Amino acid sequence: MSQANEFPSESEMLSLLEKQYDNLEVGLVYGKAGLAIYYANLSNEDPAYKAIYDRLIEDVLSKVSDKTPIEFPRGLLGISFALDIILHFFKPGNPDSVLNDLDAVIYKSLDKGRNMQPLNIDMAVESLFYVALHLKLGIRNKVKHRIYESKAMHILNDICQSLPDNFFREAIPYNIFNRSFFLLYAIGSLYEQGIGQQRIEHICSDLSIPVASSMPQMQFNKLERLFSVSRLISLGCARDQHWKDCYGQLTNSLSLKKLFNEDFGGNQLGLSDGLTGAMLLMIMTNHVRQTPLFDIPWDYYKKRIAQCSILTATAGNETPLYRYGLNWLWGMKMAMTLEKRIEPFRF
Repeated sequence: MSQANEFPSESEMLSLLEKQYDNLEVGLVYGKAGLAIYYANLSNEDPAYKAIYDRLIEDVLSKVSDKTPIEFPRGLLGISFALDIILHFFKPGNPDSVLNDLDAVIYKSLDKGRNMQPLNIDMAVESLFYVALHLKLGIRNKVKHRIYESKAMHILNDICQSLPDNFFREAIPYNIFNRSFFLLYAIGSLYEQGIGQQRIEHICSDLSIPVASSMPQMQFNKLERLFSVSRLISLGCARDQHWKDCYGQLTNSLSLKKLFNEDFGGNQLGLSDGLTGAMLLMIMTNHVRQTPLFDIPWDYYKKRIAQCSILTATAGNETPLYRYGLNWLWGMKMAMTLEKRIEPFRF
């Protein structure tokens, strides 16, 4: 066991992974696609981990098909997003070539989703999030880029025409990857790429009152919404006074003490729905603001991890499989690296 923070060593983590490897799913948040991101980074630092990275990638690519669900945390959208990240940040390769087959399946599903009546709003916002980030990270062919730009704006317009009145209602239980996060992040990503900017400014104006009038009550949800609102204001597409008022309300009502002691009073340390996610949201909120809002409590984070007896909690035969993905142990280890490199990936 490494002495720092009682965190498992890389060899211990790899041993844990081997015990459950054949039982793991292939998705981003809980499965092999997310782990491939982790080991893509690690294998660049230490070639000894290239074999596990190659194994993960081979398994992911061989097991996805048109029968894999179109959704983000566990399905094709998240898997393709993971490959975009790997090829953009860690490994050389042409995403247009590597993702050609996956792109064909996803594009066909997007067309099918658009023709559904009524529109499946959750699938639509996850698809928009993926397409917006795929345009930024993974599409290099100019013709393909223009096709996906058009697709993104069609999906966005479909969403706006079908948006239910309760769309921005608080997500319970709390989870970073909720539908309002997907929509607001995608809108910002398209805008910063110069795609449909005038239309997006009008959309943001229309959304200002629904967002401002749907103030979350739980502290984690306030933090997630604060990041989303801060980012749109910083990018310049959310100019309405309601957005600024919403930012002020969120800032004034957010209590980190309540967040840490009430929302995450136990062993809730995960990436999507726990303390690691809160740390990431604070880092990202600081990143989009000119003046940082949070003093990131790394010492507190390390203490909480140490108190969890994290290796023991993962080593048992009955350990839930989600603890083997980015949502838990490997995600926490990646978060630790942000202490020395505060600026997150520019998604």
